[in-house]
Amino acid sequence: MTMTIRQIVLAAMLLLPIAAVAQDAVPDEGAQLVAAFVNDVVTLQGRFEQSLVDADGEVLERTSGTLQIQRPGQFRWTYTEPYEQHIVADGSELWIYDVDLDQVTVKSMDVGISNAPIMILMKQSDVTQQFKVSEVGQRKFLYWVELEPQASDLEYTRIYIGIEDDNVRAMELQDQFGQSTQIVFENLRVGVVHNPATFKFVPPAGVDVYGVGG
Repeated sequence: MTMTIRQIVLAAMLLLPIAAVAQDAVPDEGAQLVAAFVNDVVTLQGRFEQSLVDADGEVLERTSGTLQIQRPGQFRWTYTEPYEQHIVADGSELWIYDVDLDQVTVKSMDVGISNAPIMILMKQSDVTQQFKVSEVGQRKFLYWVELEPQASDLEYTRIYIGIEDDNVRAMELQDQFGQSTQIVFENLRVGVVHNPATFKFVPPAGVDVYGVGG
């Protein structure tokens, strides 16, 4: 199953849903924690484990891979298991390469991910302009913050971010149908120096390319 760009974000590694333990909000404190990551982290790399969970708590799909981020505007998100897929943003265009299908799709980033939650990790801007930020509190090893989108065109109704030492360690996206996309980040390193070629994509010879770009 090829996952959409909007399924690229999130993680909850808790046994109970975060929403079930939300307490009285302290918006300023929660916003400050998110802002510390958004404003201070420029480069990032690591691994992720992602799950798609239905409304009954059943795991529909598990995937894993690696990510590299260069803010603002560039990232490489690579699925390695159970299939191989490369999603590369070079600052102006978004490339999605499905290896099993021998297919590449390219589109403008403004169209491809302008309203996708991955942009929380990509932008260096005030998140309170797009989200109502509330404090959930400490659970296990992470401090959780809830983001409620203010725009109606975002397909997720709630976004939860787990923070440790000013870094995003986990995220969870809940949609209007009760499903959630959950991602746990591992072996994160900030301040890395990326090879500029990391965020460039050249379609392999012989693959079908759809869209405008390149």
